[in-house]
Amino acid sequence: MPKNFEWAPDGKLPNIEEHSIKKLAVLRNYLDVYFDTVVPDPRMDRLNITLVDGFCGGGLYKNGDEETFGSPLVLLKAVEAARIRLNEGREKPLEINARFYFVDENEDHVECLRQQITNEGFGGEIGNSISLIVGDFAVELPNILQAIKQGQRAGRSIFVLDQFGYSDVPMGAISSIFRELDRPEVLLTFAIDSMLNYLRAESAALETYRQFGVDEAFIAEWNANKEDDALGRLITQRAVMCNIQSLSGAEFFTPFMLWSPTDNRWMMFAHLSRHQAARDKMLGVHWDSQNSFRHIGKGSLFSLGFDVRLMQSKDALFNFGDQDRQVLNRELLEVLPQEIRSHMVNDHVTMEVLLSRIGNKTAATNSDLLNAIEQLIGYRDLNVVNSHGNLKRAGSRISLTDGLIIPRQPDLFRR
Repeated sequence: MPKNFEWAPDGKLPNIEEHSIKKLAVLRNYLDVYFDTVVPDPRMDRLNITLVDGFCGGGLYKNGDEETFGSPLVLLKAVEAARIRLNEGREKPLEINARFYFVDENEDHVECLRQQITNEGFGGEIGNSISLIVGDFAVELPNILQAIKQGQRAGRSIFVLDQFGYSDVPMGAISSIFRELDRPEVLLTFAIDSMLNYLRAESAALETYRQFGVDEAFIAEWNANKEDDALGRLITQRAVMCNIQSLSGAEFFTPFMLWSPTDNRWMMFAHLSRHQAARDKMLGVHWDSQNSFRHIGKGSLFSLGFDVRLMQSKDALFNFGDQDRQVLNRELLEVLPQEIRSHMVNDHVTMEVLLSRIGNKTAATNSDLLNAIEQLIGYRDLNVVNSHGNLKRAGSRISLTDGLIIPRQPDLFRR
């Protein structure tokens, strides 16, 4: 870990950078959305969850003349706030049974974090609901997974893996999370530009790179395109994202980029999950953040992986601003009809299946997609039927169990 991110026994704090502040804001906002989403039923009286910070640091940063909490305190305070918020107006109290694992290989970091946790009033939970672990995350992970499985049937968990580089979280560790748990989510920081900068011909033989799908063909593509420092790099970044998603075992992957002006490079902040609804909620947080993040490619429909067509189209940048949303909504009306038809079986597809199939292919939220589909229904390009196959009237609310069918006299599909 670089010296700027070291916590010393004398209490000196590292400085936090702007991109890290934005990343912590996204984490904080997503946790609020997460708890509001998983506890929709007022009759629910207990939520079991485990929160793991694999590179926890000392818990506090210097931010100019002020101080900023690191991810461990963000996690602790998000749960505390959710307990208060979700119990407002409830007749039946909700218990959030949260278990925390904070891991760092530097003993000084863990001791600093212990002090910060105590200062914020959580010290009594250390050794109970809070475990402080000095060690390597990948080495400690099997024990953490075993504890989660023993204590939670559903395995509901959030892993914050804010590594500095790109090799401290092996792909085998991420895949084990999704293989062994039913409801995990992973928030992964990945120094994607650093990895590309270190690629050499001999890298194809090294496990450090091979675990991310880097082979001779990958390096050849990178060498062919890297002279275009803008789009050539973006094309290869997409390939890395594709490989991480496919090798992780996570069905849904939301990759967005943060610029580090200090290091003059892009960092990837990726959300991995098993459920399309989780991806949709994270996507909503990115839209709320607007230009803090960028996405590579058009927002309407896209595919990860190498796509040299970006070199010709020059449309590789998509920011989460109001103008981008307007463009996205126009594009959806153009591309959705054919996309929907490609997923139909016997001219029928349910909304649940459709969203799961295109969830990794768009920057559109479920609300954006539903709005576009409702417009297509109004244009008579689509019809919607309920779970019994009965036609629903235009303007009716669309549910996940509803199906989309082609009208007898379609317009857009024939053009």
